[in-house]
Amino acid sequence: MAANPAHIFRLAGWALRAVVRAGGDAWRAGAVVPHVHGLAAYERNQNGGWRLKRRRQFRLNEVVRLKLRAAKEVFKASTRIGLARDVVVSRYHEEGLLANLLHALEVIHRVRPDARVHVDWTLTGKEAGFRYGKKGDDVWGQLFRPVGEPPKRAAYPAWRRLDMAFWGKGKDYLTGRRLQRHREAYHSTALKWLEITSPRVLGQVEEIAARSFDGCFCIGVHRRVGNVLVAELQKNGRIPSLESVIETVESCVAIATREISPNYAVFLATDDADAVETFKRASFGPRLVVRDDVQRTTADGAEVHFGDWGNLSITDAEDVLIDTLLLSQCNVLIHMSSSVSTVAAILNPDLILMRA
Repeated sequence: MAANPAHIFRLAGWALRAVVRAGGDAWRAGAVVPHVHGLAAYERNQNGGWRLKRRRQFRLNEVVRLKLRAAKEVFKASTRIGLARDVVVSRYHEEGLLANLLHALEVIHRVRPDARVHVDWTLTGKEAGFRYGKKGDDVWGQLFRPVGEPPKRAAYPAWRRLDMAFWGKGKDYLTGRRLQRHREAYHSTALKWLEITSPRVLGQVEEIAARSFDGCFCIGVHRRVGNVLVAELQKNGRIPSLESVIETVESCVAIATREISPNYAVFLATDDADAVETFKRASFGPRLVVRDDVQRTTADGAEVHFGDWGNLSITDAEDVLIDTLLLSQCNVLIHMSSSVSTVAAILNPDLILMRA
């Protein structure tokens, strides 16, 4: 049977776009990597958290080698995803919910128009950090509309990180118009592919927004727990103090009440137990909105998604998603480098971003 010329030209067009996009991904990987602040070693402390043993800056030859390797691997993986007919997106077992959601988006954003894609977040029971249930649970299916069916034939396993603006200190790489274009592009992908179906998530977001946000200028704050691992993922290698974050919020409140509206709300989303207590002692009074019935930790403890099996469930994943959706409904987001803030910024590309 003779080949269809239109189909051949269509395939050639997809291939060309995949290669061009892969080249851009490789360039960005080379610009961003290493995506951590320094070369560090850690050890567990008595509370289950991490303590810094030693850290040094990367040497020049190490930086060059890492950049070249990352650019090569990202180019190859991005090209293959752009050409593959069947793609399976699995989860990173050491990451939390929103980092895995970003990975799903970066893969889906690159597939060809007729690709069959399946997101597989089925727990194996061996996860180090992605522990939102028990062995055999499909975390994606409990939160979102399923993306595709499990493949009936060999599919490309999309495990490689592709867009380094999603990872570590790379989240601070894009600025200005480039950042805005990036947010809008992924927003379009999320609109097409991502549908939240969890009744608890949808119900709580609607209820809290109606009760606390309606008619207010909303200032969202995302504060990550201030441990050494989180610090390594910040551009400057440091966690802003709670006092400095509150000063930033107070400055934003002063401008908003003077120039926009006397009615305001401050929504705090955090996994840091100390942050909640400090914000409650600040000057925001009843205008502070914070969800109290969620799991939190402290700087010397393990992050929530690294909790013991049995202590975490799909409810904890829902809590993260509720906070993220509420942050996306704010007018301004004061944030650190985090997957929660990145997803909120994608869900609402009009959200004004302010670095804490």
